[in-house]
Amino acid sequence: MRLFSKLLLSFMVVVLVGMAVVSYLANQATAREVHGFMFQGGMTTDAGLAQELAGYYRGHGSWEGAQTLLGNDHMMMGGMMSQQLVVADAQGQIVADSSGRLAGQYLSEEDLAAGAAIEVDGARVGTLLAAGGGSGMMGGSFGSPEQTLEADLLQRVNRAIWLAAVVAGGLALVIGGLLAYGLVRPIRQLTSATGAVARGDLSHRVSISSRDEIGDLADSFNSMAADLEKAEGLRRNMMADIAHELRNPIAVLQANLEAVVDGILPPTVENLQPLLDQSQLLSRLVDDLRTLALAESGQLSLSRAPTDPAEIVRSVTAQFGQQAEVKGITLQASIAPNLPQVALDSQRIAQVLGNLVSNALRHTPEGGSVECRITRDINAKQAMFVVSDTGSGISPEALPHIFERFYRADSSRSRAGGGTGLGLSIAKQLVELHGGRIWAESEPGKGTQVTFVLPLS
Repeated sequence: MRLFSKLLLSFMVVVLVGMAVVSYLANQATAREVHGFMFQGGMTTDAGLAQELAGYYRGHGSWEGAQTLLGNDHMMMGGMMSQQLVVADAQGQIVADSSGRLAGQYLSEEDLAAGAAIEVDGARVGTLLAAGGGSGMMGGSFGSPEQTLEADLLQRVNRAIWLAAVVAGGLALVIGGLLAYGLVRPIRQLTSATGAVARGDLSHRVSISSRDEIGDLADSFNSMAADLEKAEGLRRNMMADIAHELRNPIAVLQANLEAVVDGILPPTVENLQPLLDQSQLLSRLVDDLRTLALAESGQLSLSRAPTDPAEIVRSVTAQFGQQAEVKGITLQASIAPNLPQVALDSQRIAQVLGNLVSNALRHTPEGGSVECRITRDINAKQAMFVVSDTGSGISPEALPHIFERFYRADSSRSRAGGGTGLGLSIAKQLVELHGGRIWAESEPGKGTQVTFVLPLS
């Protein structure tokens, strides 16, 4: 059963139960009130009226003038309530009639048996009969005024109650149906959107028209779909980038090996050295991909130990000193005094710092400078590593993407510099594994500054 049908059926059951309970309680309350009203009005039972009539007979010794008795206000309550009262003598002749039309006629044996006996000193001197609203006595049925009035009134009250219940129930079902449709409609949209995403349409989104729990669910779905779309885009780009990065060195290896096999190139050191370089590039690319995959999945182990961060800076600058000298670039280290030791993996942080220095040297022209600086942020309790250069800088459009895998601001995608395009992505993952963060600031034509911080504790 669909959710809309379940909700509508639930509303219907609630309405029907409510109608039944209200009708029953209203009927019982009405019956009690009618009975009390009739009791207070002096119309308790036929026996009560018969006793009053017996008192009249005892006082007068006969039924003479009894017709005027039924015109008395106290005795005319039945007439006011659309009841016909008839009094007959011991022989069954009618001596008083509230309608004034039956005087002198005789009651049948059935009517005498159905009426209330009027007795004086143990002797039956008359009979009291009551009938509903002028229906006629002869051939009709006489009953208790209380029963006839109460039954008639309760019938009308019950009819009004059920009419009101049906109208109220119909309105409740209409309103319930609208509410159920309003609840089910966004769920149907979510179901349709889920099916679209399952079929591969990650661009599908759900319109949010409310701020309740279903609106929150729709918002979460849209966020999930956006993340999936982004992840799928990154996956496709990564596959394309890996294919591109592998194709070039493999093509060089294949071409040179075919030339050596065909005898076009002799197997000399000069001809084999490019093959070795390309194989090393492939090996470095595979290692970088493995390191990045382990870091992103949180499975890369770190060998943390208390380390002097100044020693890492000195080691890295010494490692790239000759390369900077060959390119005519000034490479210097700036170390703040009294630096505390930091619990870190020295090899991994040296890898991060070396990657930043290598990128700075690659993009700094001859005559420029690269500075590797480390300071201590006392307020934030962090060690701050900064690598700045006076190179060409990074455009504002490219700056937010430089830590993405294989991203290159250079559209030519040249590998002349020897990079794999994964260095900054690996650096970001390694810094975050240490509980730090990394960011870059740059101004085209004035250089770039990359900073990462690590917690001291």
